[in-house]
Amino acid sequence: MNYSFLDFEKLEKKFLLSSDIISQKFENIVVIGFGGSTQGSKAINSFLNEIRVIYIDHLHSEIIDKLLVTLNLEKTGFIFISKSGKTSETLSIFEYLIDKCKNKINISNHFFSLTEDKQSQLHDFALQHSMKSIEHDPDIGGRFSIFSNTSLIPGFYFNSDLCKNFLEGGREAMEEKGLAEDLADQLSQSMKNNKNIAAYLIYGHELLEVGNWKKQLFAESLGKNGKGFMPVVSEMTKDQHSILQLFLDGPRNVFFEIMSMESDKVNLINMTLSNHMSAMNETLIKQGLKPRISIFKENDVKKLGFYFCIEILTVIFLAKLLNVDPFVQEAVELQKNNLS
Repeated sequence: MNYSFLDFEKLEKKFLLSSDIISQKFENIVVIGFGGSTQGSKAINSFLNEIRVIYIDHLHSEIIDKLLVTLNLEKTGFIFISKSGKTSETLSIFEYLIDKCKNKINISNHFFSLTEDKQSQLHDFALQHSMKSIEHDPDIGGRFSIFSNTSLIPGFYFNSDLCKNFLEGGREAMEEKGLAEDLADQLSQSMKNNKNIAAYLIYGHELLEVGNWKKQLFAESLGKNGKGFMPVVSEMTKDQHSILQLFLDGPRNVFFEIMSMESDKVNLINMTLSNHMSAMNETLIKQGLKPRISIFKENDVKKLGFYFCIEILTVIFLAKLLNVDPFVQEAVELQKNNLS
């Protein structure tokens, strides 16, 4: 199974060569991008509770303006990520931030691009403003970029010592392909049983963006030719007070995965969360809805890397079973063609 996005030796070398491009010691990093350009590192930073990396992955000018007021711009770096260099939202935010920041900081020292090394609007903007650029691997698409510079550089900017463990987790997963094949078979069987919704029940706020990463991976890779399933990220325990009734007593078209943080900190809040997770697992089992359970420990990035790699392998195996190409997303272009 030879894929550039799982070639860990090559990926680690590229990271080590590229990580020094952003050599300044910033207090904050603002990452601008959409979809796979940001979701991987967003999942890593959320898992690590790293609040010094901030994401603009929305088109809300008031929120952007309020953010700029709170930042010390002289100690903030901005990374613009777009594989194609043509993502309209990213380009609009680039021009917006240039206008807001040009008289306050030296753009060439604070703005960075991560895009393919070829002609594009973002590539041209970077040249025009003398920005440092990091090359986006042309063979790695956004949702498969979790182990590439796209995710590693913003994901481990403040925690570079953890990156090696993260990649080691991915390497270990490559030796456990049988686990991914089993998961693909289970998902295929669930779909044959008319279960077309996957509910990811998130116990621990640190895992919310991991669930969102997985949502994109499965939806964008498998949703083709009338096939695939709808992934739903459900933050617990909050959603127990809104959607649990439907999960337990609605149509039996849902399969479940419980994703839970296991904290070393013993306090009332963590105990309550753990108790609710256990009660949910027991309830689903008694309802004949046996869930998959994924437990994570705080800052265990090796386990996180292992999990990401297994999920990517599962998608590849499941795509073969469904006879779809997991690497294209042609339907997305339908909306882009209607942009004015």
